[in-house]
Amino acid sequence: MEAVTLTAAAVVSLVFSEALKEGGKALGKGVSEQFGQLLSAIRQKFQAAGTEGILKRAEENPTEKNQAKFQDELETQMEEDTDFANKLQTLMKSLQANETINQIVLKGVKVKGKAKIGDIDLTATREGAVNQEAVVDAEFGDDLDLGNVNMKA
Repeated sequence: MEAVTLTAAAVVSLVFSEALKEGGKALGKGVSEQFGQLLSAIRQKFQAAGTEGILKRAEENPTEKNQAKFQDELETQMEEDTDFANKLQTLMKSLQANETINQIVLKGVKVKGKAKIGDIDLTATREGAVNQEAVVDAEFGDDLDLGNVNMKA
């Protein structure tokens, strides 16, 4: 798959992700500013091309069909304007580099009796900030037999 299609698909995935539907609460300040730059660049490009209605429709009614139309138009704009494509690719790389990986083991678990848990291995397989937690806000009654917990970043 060529770079334009991959970037457009990643943009669509990001724009309509659950984190953003929640008002960006999961994003840090720097990441939300970069996302704002990305969305602003797209909005300006679509306005200049007279296709901003496609973006607006997808934002207001993010059905698969509307998202697909948005992605198709985004790919077209990127293919026709390499500077725009390069700008989006740079912004997406920057956003991905600032993304935090969250790995959590046994959060909010409540066990009244005995609990036996085997070995747990978690490894972050890409670059970026990593947040790793094991046994958070958990309550165990009589006895906890926890195997080895290996967390690598």
